[in-house]
Amino acid sequence: MSVIEFNPPALQQRPIIDQDPILDLRRSERALTDLKTIVQVNEGDEQLWKEVTKVNTVSRNGVGVSLSRSCTVGRLVNLVLPMPKEFRSYDDDLDLYEVMGIVQHCNAATIDGLTVYHVGIGLIGKEIPESFKADPTQNYRISGMKSDGFWAITESESQFTKRKKPRTWLTMPVTIALIQREEKSLAREETYTKNISAGGVSVTTKLKANVGDKVKFACKLLDFYSIAIVRNQKTVEGDTSTLHLEFEETQFPMERLMALQRSAA
Repeated sequence: MSVIEFNPPALQQRPIIDQDPILDLRRSERALTDLKTIVQVNEGDEQLWKEVTKVNTVSRNGVGVSLSRSCTVGRLVNLVLPMPKEFRSYDDDLDLYEVMGIVQHCNAATIDGLTVYHVGIGLIGKEIPESFKADPTQNYRISGMKSDGFWAITESESQFTKRKKPRTWLTMPVTIALIQREEKSLAREETYTKNISAGGVSVTTKLKANVGDKVKFACKLLDFYSIAIVRNQKTVEGDTSTLHLEFEETQFPMERLMALQRSAA
């Protein structure tokens, strides 16, 4: 790895990632950066490829990159990067931070006529699973979070089936308002997304919403407004929960979102 030199710059604060107390509800805050990383992918049968690329977002347990080749969701990859110390769990005294990760999503996009793959990688730590050593094409799935802040994984018997509407893991400020028909009122809250797709979104909230309830959803940053149905609700901590919302009769402007990400890069 010494052949490639890295010059780690300071983290850049950008409008998409807002510094706000509500972000403490997330397990690990993401930041946009000007870092670069080596991504190493083992396709099996001695088919190994590497790519040096820009890190789009980074946290203690996740990295977002753009690659010229696709990656299989559920496979493990190896990363080597000059990780900022505040995002490290070990090797504070080393220039480069080597860590394994699981591919959580891989979405194709066309930029300047070229196909680029936006890849989200969940970090699992330094140790290489024995099953991966035996078969680098083994598929995995996230099974929880370990005490050290890394994702816990387990072997998956089948390959990941790609969603019709892929998710983008991104924190954006939004407003949701729970429609309370009996009281003829709205309970409103400013919050942040956890992930976004064309058909829906996940948000962290303290609103008392149940499956089947409807909310008004607003993303001023992209001038998007919609009615959404609560499809799932999961308590995160105390009175905080994650709502999975499905948009009614409209779709989130993913192309505008990608253009905004490119302009912020």
